[in-house]
Amino acid sequence: MTSYRKLLFASSFIVLAGCNSGSGSDSETTITKQITKPAADYNFNTEEITQLVNHRKEYLNSIDLTFDGTVYNRVKFAHPVSDDIMVVKLANNHDYNIDLMIDFSEDAQCIIYKEDMYKEVFDCGEINKPVPDDSTTFIQSTSAPSMHNVMLTYDNDKIEELPMIGSTLLSVEYYSDNIDIITSFAFKDFYNDILKGHEDIIERDLNLSSLGLTTYQQLSKIVEDYYGQDMLIKFDNHIGGSMDDDINIYTGLMIRDNHMATMVTRNGSVFSGGTDLFAAGEERYLEIAQPVTNIERTKQVGVHSWAEDDKTAK
Repeated sequence: MTSYRKLLFASSFIVLAGCNSGSGSDSETTITKQITKPAADYNFNTEEITQLVNHRKEYLNSIDLTFDGTVYNRVKFAHPVSDDIMVVKLANNHDYNIDLMIDFSEDAQCIIYKEDMYKEVFDCGEINKPVPDDSTTFIQSTSAPSMHNVMLTYDNDKIEELPMIGSTLLSVEYYSDNIDIITSFAFKDFYNDILKGHEDIIERDLNLSSLGLTTYQQLSKIVEDYYGQDMLIKFDNHIGGSMDDDINIYTGLMIRDNHMATMVTRNGSVFSGGTDLFAAGEERYLEIAQPVTNIERTKQVGVHSWAEDDKTAK
């Protein structure tokens, strides 16, 4: 760990402001204003997180895909590609995964993908929706080039919110006395094989994931399996933020309560909700992406800022 550069975050709450007294005197008055630090008094409780998880779990059963004689109906991850397109990782009862890209436009084409196995396209626009239904969409089609029958059903309300479950995969590297928990983009293969080079997809998008229910669930399972081990979370890809802040604060609490350390690797970055999880680490480390004098130039740790009128947030 000594080879890594530790980030020390210091917060200042004193603002010094100089102003004229307005009394006609040449003297200046310096006003020192004490800014009150926000109280860390959120009422974390088991009942709330249980309700949140149970409610979000309903989204994991919102899609049913039958392809090549196999039913895939367990949602593992989801990610928005654009306003009208999302990609979903689905599993069957044997935990065999495929990726499904759903296009919601009228003349849509959807894609079924499995690395080195499937790159199937099927029409999923309005013409292939035989039964109009306000609550459920049913699509019956044939894929190309393999000519497999495809049936796709999804809950119209739940699928709109599906990306909130997140798209960050957590993998474990186990050592004799500690474990590393490494983040990655659950759809990295799909993006690199199918979407790379598209005019709307930039290089950063190929490794950019989000946080949500699935992050919380994965980390909970890791804590259960490796309880008592020293744990280091390595943010090894670009974490764009949280899609579900209500869940994300409990993920951060889990990191803190289990005395985990956090690290942004030279390959990774964290923003918004990702920064929240990074900051939750009992010890925090940053591997500089490239040699620089000022670490902010690497743009690896970002937060939201607000400003008024013509003032800057810097």
